[in-house]
Amino acid sequence: MDLTTFFHEENIDTFAVIGTASLPEADRWDVLQFLPGARSVIVFGKEVPAAVYRLPAKEKTREMVRIAEHLDAAAICLAGRLDKEDIPAKPVPLYLPVKVREGKVQGLVRLKHVAAVGMLGSIGKSSILMSPRFGPRLLLSGVVSGLALEKYSPEDRAGLNTGFENLCTGCERCVRACPERAIGPDGVDAFRCRSLRAWIPPALVPAVKWLIGRTFLQTTAAPLAPLIARMATIRCSLCVTECPGLSERERKTESG
Repeated sequence: MDLTTFFHEENIDTFAVIGTASLPEADRWDVLQFLPGARSVIVFGKEVPAAVYRLPAKEKTREMVRIAEHLDAAAICLAGRLDKEDIPAKPVPLYLPVKVREGKVQGLVRLKHVAAVGMLGSIGKSSILMSPRFGPRLLLSGVVSGLALEKYSPEDRAGLNTGFENLCTGCERCVRACPERAIGPDGVDAFRCRSLRAWIPPALVPAVKWLIGRTFLQTTAAPLAPLIARMATIRCSLCVTECPGLSERERKTESG
């Protein structure tokens, strides 16, 4: 299958293929639990225009959900195409299920960490992926597959990712900007994020973490997740808008 052609047709901005052997042990374990016998993860992303972050909260949320669901549809389509070629494939869920590891919520496959291994960017202080092309404005999706490609990134081959490891300067503007102090030295506590706290008050966090651990309840709730996402509002994006990488990439886009 020609992945470059597929992603061009799907209007996807960037992608990489990472062999499971190239992943850190914890991520490799997650991938193999997700799809036994998996040989690679295809991770891909689409830019969120900088102007979206300046929209009113409800409009911003609507645009974010639209982009995320475009990515999700591409993942489902790609998995279907690979299956037709007798290559086992499974799209990484957009909303649910998720899991809690060491007290932190994460997807079944940590796409940002996989993307970093695939040279699509580096993880910043706020846990956001910093892309050399789009700064902190890249949404991700992915497919775990039996595709036997050890490591492939068109951007890396083109030399666009040189020096990407230093994209996060460590300025900690995102840390200081977070009104709920959700970003700390040990990472991000999603349950402290203002957008999530509007839906899950601190008193309910232990119960929600318990529910996340119940596979049956997650499966039951999964069909409702897209509806909840559309109804919810992204109340705060300061970890992105305060990042120097946002304005720098925006200036390059406008001048280019």
